[in-house]
Amino acid sequence: MPTLLHSQATRIGAALVAIAMALVGFLPLFDGPGYESALAAGLLVPSAAALATALDVAAHRPAPIEALRRGLASGALLALVAYATTLAHGLRAGFCDVLGGSAHFALGPGLGAALGGAWGAVAGEIAAGLRRDDGAPARPAWQRRLVAVLAALAAPLGSIGVSVVRFYTSPIVFAYDPFAGFFSGTLYDTVVDASGLLTYRAGTVATLSAAAVLAQHLVHDGAGRLSFQPAGRPGLLLLGAASAAISLGTLAEGPRLGHFQTAETIAAELGALARGRRCEVVHPRGMRDGDVRRFVRECDAHVEAGERWLGAPAEIDGAPLRIRAYLFESAAQKGALMGASRTYVAKPWRREVYVQAAGYPHPTLGHEVMHVLAGAFARGPFKVAGRLGGWLPDPGLIEGIAVAGSPREGEDLSPRAWAKAMKDLGILPPLSRLFALGFLAENSSTAYTVSGAFVGHVRATYGAGAVRAWYGGQALPEITGASWEAMERAWHAELDALSLPDAARAQAKARFDRPAVFARRCPHVVDACAQEAERLRARGDHEGAIAAYRRILELDEGPAARVAIAETRLASDAPEMRREGVRELEALAADASVPRHLRDRAAERLGDVALAAGDRERAVGWYRGVAERLVDEDRLRTLEVKTAAANDERARAAIVELLIGTRDGAPDRVRAAELLGAWAAQAPGDGLPSYLLGRHYLNDGRFDEAADRLERALAAHLPIQRIWIEAKRLRLVVACGVGDAATARRMFAEYAAHDGSAGAGPAVSEERRDAALRLLERCAGTGPGATSPAAAPDPPAGQK
Repeated sequence: MPTLLHSQATRIGAALVAIAMALVGFLPLFDGPGYESALAAGLLVPSAAALATALDVAAHRPAPIEALRRGLASGALLALVAYATTLAHGLRAGFCDVLGGSAHFALGPGLGAALGGAWGAVAGEIAAGLRRDDGAPARPAWQRRLVAVLAALAAPLGSIGVSVVRFYTSPIVFAYDPFAGFFSGTLYDTVVDASGLLTYRAGTVATLSAAAVLAQHLVHDGAGRLSFQPAGRPGLLLLGAASAAISLGTLAEGPRLGHFQTAETIAAELGALARGRRCEVVHPRGMRDGDVRRFVRECDAHVEAGERWLGAPAEIDGAPLRIRAYLFESAAQKGALMGASRTYVAKPWRREVYVQAAGYPHPTLGHEVMHVLAGAFARGPFKVAGRLGGWLPDPGLIEGIAVAGSPREGEDLSPRAWAKAMKDLGILPPLSRLFALGFLAENSSTAYTVSGAFVGHVRATYGAGAVRAWYGGQALPEITGASWEAMERAWHAELDALSLPDAARAQAKARFDRPAVFARRCPHVVDACAQEAERLRARGDHEGAIAAYRRILELDEGPAARVAIAETRLASDAPEMRREGVRELEALAADASVPRHLRDRAAERLGDVALAAGDRERAVGWYRGVAERLVDEDRLRTLEVKTAAANDERARAAIVELLIGTRDGAPDRVRAAELLGAWAAQAPGDGLPSYLLGRHYLNDGRFDEAADRLERALAAHLPIQRIWIEAKRLRLVVACGVGDAATARRMFAEYAAHDGSAGAGPAVSEERRDAALRLLERCAGTGPGATSPAAAPDPPAGQK
């Protein structure tokens, strides 16, 4: 064979790798060593190494050990070319984490390229060994090259196929691939945990070691066939056998090592199963029975509510669709077992949803259930909306139907109102971008909200049947008789008719005017630093947390990290550090170049400092200034509680401990509960401490205690109207949680009566009233205003 650098196949491979990585590197996420660039190289370089090696070996048929050495050298060279190209982009754009990214590159495409080169030696040997059955000379060179190419690509493509099959036939979304390395599976989990890659690559090294020992003992006989020839080195054979055992062991123990999972291994790890009318729930052993029963009831109710929204029952082969919900105890457990830690996931073709425990009502269960229900009306193997039978997904419609059809707990504005705010700000994306793969290029909050608003508009205008047909693959203009441009104009006109306060636009700018993950600078490193800073701060290591935030500032000069640094200084016991934190917050609150929502965050923290110090006037001044710019009822209610606490020393001590904290700048829930209990006992006519205790018990899943405290609060004096209103909503939640339909109906009627018709004062927003109504319908049957699937509206005449 020609030397490595004189091989035409290797030169062409190196050139193609360099060009491809150079082009990919101009994308922000790929502009230096890191997860994305490693994944891109892992998909390209091992195949290139396999092809170059296979062509050389097929043409010259060296001894097996020489072929293997050529494969390893070819893989190393091409991996080095890819890495050097990535480094050049890092020098151009700046590095995020050069050491961590380089380690990921070495463990991913580095070892993958070596394995690809080794496989190329096998493919080349297969092609070179072709003979005619009649003993005629070897087949023509072009046939050997063709076989070499096909065989070289078979393993890399086959391994991807295995990952696709696992994705399709099991709950997992991640993949460890022998050639490509690690694929996390989720776009929005920016903190990538590839800890299993070390043990996975230990298996790769063992495989290569076993292959090297085997190649050392293989020779070509007189007929050109491979034969085993002892080398007289039993220690070498023992090493090869041990390496093969390790390689097979890592494969066999894949689930235990976290390299892959199956439905059976995940169910065994969680350990328990509960069944309802329409849902069966796989959940952790040891989970409280009441919480399990509550989740099962809630899942059943979401299925029935989703069918009402869709206007038809969801059926599979004529039988009512049943959903399997995997309920994990935490985001960490969910990430370890199926791959999506902070992202909630559904697989409609498996009729499964994957969520972690998050209180009652669950904030995203209805959204994921809608994905599965909508899949009953979709085509294709994945049961999602899109062209070509769902093979080309339409993420805008997939997510839009889930947003529009599920309840939105804790929201003050509807998706339609948020879309109106975005339109006023000039950041509303066009429908042509959202209902296509351009959806992925948008900020996730923007894309989900706007697509949900438009799908809701389609249902309201043309009926549930139109949404079902659209999701089933029929073009929307065919269903409605109107072009996309005409529908977009009509929708914009509807948005223009809405009236919003300035505060809504300010909050919309903070929430939606942000770059998508693909446009962010170093999102994995930045978010990992933020997560580490939070962990260090919770542990009391304020200096370490500040160092992590400063690392964020080096990569992203946005002021959010500056606010976090100032807040961390406030949590310190050192007086000078606390004073420095106050000075930083004052500077941020007065800096007009800082986004309004961050200035308000700094102002509220300054109010907290003043409240903790007993400076009533200063605290109230900061709080009232922030409240003037909010539409978020939860934050407004919290600010009113803090403001009220400034006027009552007994209340101040409890509220500071509950919401602000006196030790390490973090609230102490136990100490706060003690103070609230003492306050309630000393002032039985004041309903505020009972309300706060009721909320505390509800958050802890103790529904009986929550019901008792909320009843006491409602029977006493609640001078803050927002608290009075919220106490009724929480009592509705508690009643639904324990299945008390009568109390739930009564509390909903009282809650919904705060519609603003009585005059001044806070009122229940339309969106919050709708969420409460949906909760009532789920826990008390069809409820007021509900419709059966048969009675749901169809498209108007002439628009079917």
